[in-house]
Amino acid sequence: MRAIYRALPALLGTAALIGSAVTAATVTSSTNAPAADGPAVPIERATPTKLMPIGDSNTGSSTGSGAGSYRADLWQLLRADGRPVDFVGSGAAGPANLMDPDHEGHGGWTISQIQANVVGWLNTYRPDVITLQIGTNDMYDDASAGAAPGRLSALIDSITTTLPDVKVFVTTIPQLQDPNHHSRVAAFNYTIPGIVAAKVAAGKSVTALDANATLFQPYDFVDMWHPNYGAASKAAVRWYAALTGQQVTRLEAEQSANASISGAPTRRTQIVSASGGAKIGYIDLETSFVKFTFEVGAAGHYRIRARGANGMNAVCTHKVSANGGPQAIVSYPSYGWDLLGVSKVDLPLNAGKNTVTFMKGDCYTELDAIDISLVPTA
Repeated sequence: MRAIYRALPALLGTAALIGSAVTAATVTSSTNAPAADGPAVPIERATPTKLMPIGDSNTGSSTGSGAGSYRADLWQLLRADGRPVDFVGSGAAGPANLMDPDHEGHGGWTISQIQANVVGWLNTYRPDVITLQIGTNDMYDDASAGAAPGRLSALIDSITTTLPDVKVFVTTIPQLQDPNHHSRVAAFNYTIPGIVAAKVAAGKSVTALDANATLFQPYDFVDMWHPNYGAASKAAVRWYAALTGQQVTRLEAEQSANASISGAPTRRTQIVSASGGAKIGYIDLETSFVKFTFEVGAAGHYRIRARGANGMNAVCTHKVSANGGPQAIVSYPSYGWDLLGVSKVDLPLNAGKNTVTFMKGDCYTELDAIDISLVPTA
């Protein structure tokens, strides 16, 4: 099977484009530079960056979402960089692959309920950074949805008044399947960039992103209200890009446009915990491999973050090679076949076309996707 060459997009701003719609642009070192004042969650910091995730069940936990929503993969992506970060909040929930489960995600809560409690949380935990995703439970009827933008604006004001130096990242909410809810969500999401622009004009450190833009396939949702665990992983990459200034591209291992597979019984397996709805399993033989083919705009050292499933109750590995060069090792903790971990390996890539090949190492790990960026320096 021949892979189509895919080019990593030159991602502008802080929101990463991920998924199968990869454009014909390229990643260069200039697009990878952080903002002038540095990323919200830097690599070098004397004390961990305190990050408070605020929202409803899509921040806290929900059935089928891996119990940690986007927080699970976001924490692993930050850890892969060695970024000192401390998630904070009065709640603590998450799967085994989220070792820092603190949050302020409250199932069923509206913007007003968050507003009623947020000042106390901020004064207690004093976060440096807030990830805010709220509004889904305001979409039940036209009146509530129509008032939601004003309530969101007031909530941001409460946060930035209580902690003037906090950095707030506000995302759109996930789309819903019911036609009435769909139109309400679309209208609400449309207002968020304008709300944030007004806060920035007032001197507040507030950033808008669309963490949920790629969530539209049926396999992305566990029910009408909640993205599943695999979909939350796609959102996590966008959160990561916003918080770090890294320009990241995700390539799904099961998509033949991104990767070829070989070595029976290697095959694609459908599963909702995979970010594209499927993963590559049975990489069992010395001849088994998954080979990604893509382009980058500049030669350099790139970070490959592999999302793998290891149910062997021991650390397992893949051998990884760029362009047929020396083999490196990527190691995966054992979280189970349905609970995926993020592990990283840094490889030298050439300007233009590259191949990165994952081969069987010690014991067995299934491969879902890889996230690619230049090696972070800040």
